[in-house]
Amino acid sequence: MVDELQEIMTIGEICDHLRVSRSSYYRWKKNQNVETKKDIRDKRIGELCKLHKYRYGYHKIASI
Repeated sequence: MVDELQEIMTIGEICDHLRVSRSSYYRWKKNQNVETKKDIRDKRIGELCKLHKYRYGYHKIASI
């Protein structure tokens, strides 16, 4: 959305309308493709669930 609006508005104006600081926007933009520890953990849990054909619940898989 921001990329489309950027053609007619500045990033500062877009952030003002969305009530988001410019620094928060740029921090988000910089980190949007960074995989967090939580993302890695959740992905691994999903893989384990599939491996065990969903026989075990999330808590059992997470403790493995």
